[in-house]
Amino acid sequence: MKFFATAAVLVSAITAVNAFCCGASIGRQCADGTKGTPCCATQSCNIFCCACGGRCRGSSKRSLPDAFRRDADAAFSLADTAGEGKIALPQYLSYMKVDAENTETSQVWKEWFAKHDKNNDGFITADEVSSD
Repeated sequence: MKFFATAAVLVSAITAVNAFCCGASIGRQCADGTKGTPCCATQSCNIFCCACGGRCRGSSKRSLPDAFRRDADAAFSLADTAGEGKIALPQYLSYMKVDAENTETSQVWKEWFAKHDKNNDGFITADEVSSD
């Protein structure tokens, strides 16, 4: 009985550790001074730069905006401002606070959006929110 209780606690702790976010700061720099790609983890993240593998680049995890602390479902709901169950590129860029005037930065985020748009329909659905 103690084994199962201990195992359950360990599994939930491991899940909590892996559920962190590594988004770049407003200036699009990671904690180690490098540019986000667009996320700042050492391994892949989902489209919201959460559920990252590995660790955040830099000496420690940054303090993140509330939007980044939520799980992927909540982040998706916040980004889906039209409530249609899908996110268009302009909605995504707005949610991620990407400066459209900065063409270099916005291009990185547009490519990140396209990478997660698995069926190339111009929208991200809840099914497409993944770390692949």
